[in-house]
Amino acid sequence: MGLLATDYWLLATGYWLPTTSLIAGLAAALAVWAARDWLLACYEKHVAWVARNWLRFNPAPPDPRKATLALYAILLTVLLALLAVVPNPLVAVGLWLLALLLPRLLVEMAWARRRARIDQQLAGAITMMANSIRAGLTLVQALQRLAEQAPEPIRTEFAVMANRYAFGANLEMTVREAKERLMLQNFNLFASAMLLNREMGGDVAETLDRISRSLERLHKMRQTVEAHTAEGRTNIQVLLIAPVFMLLLMATVDGPGVALLFTTAAGYGVLLVAGALALTGVYFAGRISRTDI
Repeated sequence: MGLLATDYWLLATGYWLPTTSLIAGLAAALAVWAARDWLLACYEKHVAWVARNWLRFNPAPPDPRKATLALYAILLTVLLALLAVVPNPLVAVGLWLLALLLPRLLVEMAWARRRARIDQQLAGAITMMANSIRAGLTLVQALQRLAEQAPEPIRTEFAVMANRYAFGANLEMTVREAKERLMLQNFNLFASAMLLNREMGGDVAETLDRISRSLERLHKMRQTVEAHTAEGRTNIQVLLIAPVFMLLLMATVDGPGVALLFTTAAGYGVLLVAGALALTGVYFAGRISRTDI
């Protein structure tokens, strides 16, 4: 009994599909081998990023290499999930590439909030250190006491400094690393006073008290300015929300007319001008309400 055309097609595809998959797998393996140096460099860069950022939140971070591999596994799982859910593979990959930005964005947002809290707690921590020194403790012992008794999140920063000193780093290097990690003007003032006292001597407790009082006055001034500029920040939110709200309201009243904004060249022009005006208003409102004290 002869073979039909469909039988020949099934035989051909059944033979070529495994062969094609094998060739694609070999090509992918060769591409990975050819780019191994670049991939290793990227891996080491990611390990350094994980180690640096984990130290911001934990005085005793885990192995950054294991954490990086775990992050890779999570991202791969997200890619597979998107490919399974989104019908278009290109759209799925595009969404996944956008998702790659989320870890850095979330970490930077969390770090900004943490730095703001550390800046608020710094004056109280300096006062606690000055009192500890007056009680007879050395500068290093006062630092270790802050690592145990100061409130979070500033306690973690002092714990990192205390751990670095306990593992053999000198105090000057430990303080400079904290300055580079935090990048806060008020902390730089505190660190400079500590380093200067180590070099020149003097009444460090009195110096720390003066810094603490100055920081408290600065915080009060900042709170006063923020209270007076609260209306400006509210205006920024209104400028961002009001155009979208008005567009949705108009769409409920005149849907075909609003549709012209998204289907015609004139509509695109109107949207472009409206967006530019809104962003200009947000920019100048932000400049007016910005507090740099």
